[in-house]
Amino acid sequence: MIEIKDKKDCCGCTACASSCPKKCIAMESDKEGFIYPVIDLNRCVHCNICEQVCPQDKKNICTNTIPETVVARDKREKILSIGTSGSIFTSVIECVLAEHGTVYGVIVDGDNTVKHIRVDSLEDRRLSKIPCSKYVKSEIRGIYPQVKADLQSGRKVCFSGTPCQVAGLKCFLRKDYSNLICVDVICRGNPSPLFWKRFTEYLEKKYKSKIVDVRFRNKTYGYHSGTMKVSFENGKVYYGSARTNYYLRAFFEDLCSRPSCYRCQFKHIQHMSDLTLYDSWHASELADLQDDDKGYTNIIIQSPKGRKLLDELKTIEKHPVDTLKAVELDGVMVENSVKWNEKRDVFFDSIEDENIKCHCSKFMTVSFKDRIIESAKRIYYYKKFNG
Repeated sequence: MIEIKDKKDCCGCTACASSCPKKCIAMESDKEGFIYPVIDLNRCVHCNICEQVCPQDKKNICTNTIPETVVARDKREKILSIGTSGSIFTSVIECVLAEHGTVYGVIVDGDNTVKHIRVDSLEDRRLSKIPCSKYVKSEIRGIYPQVKADLQSGRKVCFSGTPCQVAGLKCFLRKDYSNLICVDVICRGNPSPLFWKRFTEYLEKKYKSKIVDVRFRNKTYGYHSGTMKVSFENGKVYYGSARTNYYLRAFFEDLCSRPSCYRCQFKHIQHMSDLTLYDSWHASELADLQDDDKGYTNIIIQSPKGRKLLDELKTIEKHPVDTLKAVELDGVMVENSVKWNEKRDVFFDSIEDENIKCHCSKFMTVSFKDRIIESAKRIYYYKKFNG
């Protein structure tokens, strides 16, 4: 029977609850908004399947060799402009769906919930929301059994998520499927869904309108200056970088991620996925490319299936690079967990009761200089693109 004695030992992947034959494990949110397994002891038969499928502390390295890496991006200007980094995942989605497969990715839905969804058609309007970054722990309850059902039906399936979510899926499946492609994204951490909920409530109240679209890393001022862009039903648009945006600032100051992110078990070059994606800030140094501030992605090829898929993507340009050098320049989060911020212990206290701006201001300061720089950026880029 699985027992969480230390919350840093649970990544919230849901493999245990999804595998329980008696369905006696519920994933319930704690006061910080993160889900953990809660067992109904009256129904538990002590089969220990939940312990067997837990990905924590298990060997999740596929090989001892250093995998290949390419720097890549989509050749299509429109796709590149709206995606994160090199906008690679759009091409992956198109390739899989063209073969009548299914894709599992993350969106921000109409209630501002960041969650995994299943897509099986190129006509699905939610597709454009999947490739972009989401700095929130996604809602994934109920997804693994759907993936398994698709795989058993013979359909090609692409699952995307964080390394721990991919590891959780592989442990849940308990066998290798030739028709499964897994793509994971290197993350800094997984911020609290509760914190995100409170922040979006604050924005909707401030702008007096419902949020209709969120881009956590929009290329408003170019790739190297990622900015949160939030669009509202009344036509207004909010822009904010980690300099002035309290949500992004809390994330990058390591105040709000899941406890397991501070002791992540999945920080190494080799993953259980087929492709691993992360930002290529130094593409010009890695592959002698011109830095046009439109973005590139580092792709670690983790398996032959990953290599085959990459070869099938005809809309992207690829440049082989040295894996270790790419990790050294761009991949600090490939092999390292974030450091525990001493203020995190009390960050979630009163988070549901206070105005979120007032609450955050107790833990971080947005200075007058920060606001001036942010305003200057807007003026500079407005003049640059509008003459």
